Amino acid sequence: MLMKPEDCLQKIYRAQFGKMVSALMYRSGISVIADAEDIVQEAFAAAALKWRQTLPDHPEAWLYATIRNIASKRLSRTQPHVALDQADRLTVAHASSEDGDTQLLRLLFACMHADFPPKTQLVISLRYVHGLQVQQIARLLGTSPESISKILYRQRQQVKAQDIAFHSGFVWWSEQKVGMALKVLYLVFTEGWKIGDDGGLTDEQLCEDALSLTKAVIRHSRVCGTDARALYALMLLQLARANARINENGELQELEKQPREQWDQNMIRIATTYLHSARNGPRSALLLEATIAWLHTSAGNTPWEQICGLYEQLVRVNPSPFVQLNHAVALHFAGCPDAALRQLLSLGNDTFMQNHHLYHCSLARIYTDQRQAAKALEHYRIALTCKPSLPESAFIGRKINALIQTL
Repeated sequence: MLMKPEDCLQKIYRAQFGKMVSALMYRSGISVIADAEDIVQEAFAAAALKWRQTLPDHPEAWLYATIRNIASKRLSRTQPHVALDQADRLTVAHASSEDGDTQLLRLLFACMHADFPPKTQLVISLRYVHGLQVQQIARLLGTSPESISKILYRQRQQVKAQDIAFHSGFVWWSEQKVGMALKVLYLVFTEGWKIGDDGGLTDEQLCEDALSLTKAVIRHSRVCGTDARALYALMLLQLARANARINENGELQELEKQPREQWDQNMIRIATTYLHSARNGPRSALLLEATIAWLHTSAGNTPWEQICGLYEQLVRVNPSPFVQLNHAVALHFAGCPDAALRQLLSLGNDTFMQNHHLYHCSLARIYTDQRQAAKALEHYRIALTCKPSLPESAFIGRKINALIQTL
């Protein structure tokens, strides 16, 4: 069955956006990343119109040719354009002599320009390297889309005002830049690993990119090596149980109900090797998270008290609302529901948490176990308004129906 043009375009966008931006920057002389993004976006817009009539035999080559033609017009070059009716003869390899991972890493490091604040570096990396939309970035960073749009706008204005150029050199000796690169890759993986409406990964390509680039960091970086190995282990441990999130009836199931025989044991073994090799380093946030994930997947009975102890350390290193939420859940399963409830309620003033379904589901779970059905129902119903995925919505609906039967 032939792929629809719009599906083909979306697939290429997810897989090639960052590579196209980086190839354009490092082969055309364009040094402003926002200009490169505009050209790539213009090429995709042209494809959306042109491909309605006929899908080219080699869609990626068509896009690369279009990008080069648009760039040459903007730079007022004299060389002839590539005719679009001949673009099918081109190969994607012709667009760049470097492999895709190297291109993406170059662009990732270029986004970490010293003139930008760390949050701006993070946002533009997610936008330009991996092509995430403003809404996706806002969800990942726990902020509003308006805030992300303002950051991108201010960054563009700063580039124009200060005539900032992006350079492609790697800085494998900079802990700040390598550490930021790992943070970006973790967020990219998280976005792809979320459960999609079909019960699978939201975007497998994002997960593959994050794993591949993290492996490249492990190979090349002179600093943060233990963090890179811990992150690689963490991502593998998360992926190992991804297919067990949905049961044979197509229903989302909680971690404690997932059949462990469905977890990818080979992936867990590989992750364990990387985790052990990282344990000689400092007790960083990534190492703590990876250790927690390993305890979830490797222990016969989940050692909740030990996990709580690790979360206490993690909160001190990274006191984010999500870490505090997960700590509260661990406290509940460790037999400390009152402490768990206090911690969750203390997050109630956080606007992002107020609008996140996982926060309300966590509260509802505790209230359910305490036999406070009315309060549990209240929070499950709020969770449904927080735009969960289809499998999550169905899961919450089943919880609501079960509680109603107890009233």
